[in-house]
Amino acid sequence: MNSKKESLVQDAQDSPTQTPLFLLFTIMIKVQKGLPLNEATTTEKVKTQFREVSDMYEKHFLRELMKSMRSSVPESGLVKVNGAEKIFREQLDNEYVEKWGEKGGIGISDMIYKDLVDKFGERYGLKEHQAKPTGPLKLGDKDTLNVKRNFDKTNQKLEFQFDGLKKDQAGGVEAVSPWSGMLSKKVQLSADEYFLELNHDNGLTSQMKFKGLIQPLNVNDRLNSGDKIGILSQDTNEFFWNLKNQVIK
Repeated sequence: MNSKKESLVQDAQDSPTQTPLFLLFTIMIKVQKGLPLNEATTTEKVKTQFREVSDMYEKHFLRELMKSMRSSVPESGLVKVNGAEKIFREQLDNEYVEKWGEKGGIGISDMIYKDLVDKFGERYGLKEHQAKPTGPLKLGDKDTLNVKRNFDKTNQKLEFQFDGLKKDQAGGVEAVSPWSGMLSKKVQLSADEYFLELNHDNGLTSQMKFKGLIQPLNVNDRLNSGDKIGILSQDTNEFFWNLKNQVIK
């Protein structure tokens, strides 16, 4: 068979020297360089290859785990284990691994697949292009700040804390809409502190908290990317921005 017409997954299955880890690295190198995975790359074929290499890597991990567990159990010495029984055990362990995979595995495959799609999905049409945000702060060329990023696993959202803001421009720093969308919530926490929530057209939700003044906005108002939302107080150097997917509950 002409190797140029074989998929990466088929190559790995046919060659014992290509482990799932090697295959995963090969795919990542190809997509990083913008090379096609094969001569007739389609969205469905890419999905299939990403899923197969993810499943293969999980099974490879489980097989190595089983081997490690077996090696940690000492032989009793009462009955000597011959080579045939060792081969049978290995085949039995492989069968266990295959059955675990058929029932969904332990989650490693899904994690690898999701990571591949997140990193390379746009290039191969697996997900829509995600435009970079224009905000949430409109900084000048010489304005500087520190950004602390945290992923909240419980609520499935990214938390950004902008602090240590040093302003080179005159006046306060503007808060702007990162992407186009609709204002879904506006709460005044104190005399000069506000909480805003925006549902963006790309499926993301922004939650912002800051001290300052806000524009005369009402819930359900439409905002375009980069539209001014408010302005930070000159005596504050903090801004909080939470970003989450509207689909995730």
